[in-house]
Amino acid sequence: MSSPVQLLKQSFDELSRTNKKIAKYVIENSQAASEANIEDLAEVTETSTASVSRLVKTLGYNNFREFTLALAYTQLRPQNLPIFKDIDANDTLSTIADKIFTSSQRALRDTREGIEESEFARSVLRIIHCRRLGLFGLGGSSVVALDGYHKFLRTSIDCFYYPDFDVQLMEAVKLGENDCAIVISHSGKNRQTLKIAETLKKRRVPIIGITSYRDSPLANHSDITFISSSDESNYRSEGMYSLLAQMTIVDTLFMMAAVRMGPATEDTIRNVQNIIESTRG
Repeated sequence: MSSPVQLLKQSFDELSRTNKKIAKYVIENSQAASEANIEDLAEVTETSTASVSRLVKTLGYNNFREFTLALAYTQLRPQNLPIFKDIDANDTLSTIADKIFTSSQRALRDTREGIEESEFARSVLRIIHCRRLGLFGLGGSSVVALDGYHKFLRTSIDCFYYPDFDVQLMEAVKLGENDCAIVISHSGKNRQTLKIAETLKKRRVPIIGITSYRDSPLANHSDITFISSSDESNYRSEGMYSLLAQMTIVDTLFMMAAVRMGPATEDTIRNVQNIIESTRG
C-alpha cells in the first residue's frame, strides 16, 4: 500500500475543500501530523474530527490511529522523504549512502556528547530501584517506546507499554513516587503526551524525558532530560535521525541497568531468550 502522503497527493484534486485543507497540512507537516491526535489535527486544519475520520477511511485506513502509525512509519523510509541540497541528483548510490550514514553517525555522536555521565547515573538509579517502569510515546515516538519496552521486558524490571493514549493515561494515574516513567516525544509538545507528563508530575512520578528540543514543554516537565541531536534539516524530514538517537539512548539505559543489576538480570535475559528460541523452528 502507498504511504498516507502518497495517497493524499494522488487523490488531492478529487478531494472536497475541507479534505484538501487536511491533506495539505499532512503533506507539508507529516512528522507533526504523525504525532497529533484527531482533535489536534482537526483544530490545526480548522475542520472537524468527523471530517478527519472520514478522510482517513476514504484512504483505506480503519481508523485515525492506523493512519498515524502508517504516517509515522513512512518517516523511516528514505524514498518518502524530501531530499534537499546535500544530496545531488548526480550523486552515485555509494555517495548517497555515505552521506546518509555520515549524518546518522553525526546525530549519534552529537547526542552522546551532549549527555553528562551524571544524567545516565541518575536515570539508571531510578530505573533499577523503581516499583514499575512505564514507557510512554505516541505517534512516531511510539516506535521508541515499544522498542524500549521489548528491551526492558527481558530484565527483572516490572515494565509496561501500551500504544493507546487512553490506556497510557490510565496507567500514568496508577503510578507513584516509587515508580519511574520514560516519556518520549520528538517535538516535546504533543498535547496528549504532555497530558500524560502532567499527570505523572502531579503524582510525583520521576520522569525521564527524551526529546529533540531542550526548551520544549516535555523537557520542562522532566526530572531528567535527554536531548537527541540531529542534522536532519540538511536532507531529510525531521524525525529520522532523532529517532535513531532516541532509540540509542533507551538502549543505553537498558544496557546500563542490566549491567548494574547483576547476575539476576543476566539469568532473566537468558531465560527470556531461551523461551523465545524454543518457539522458532
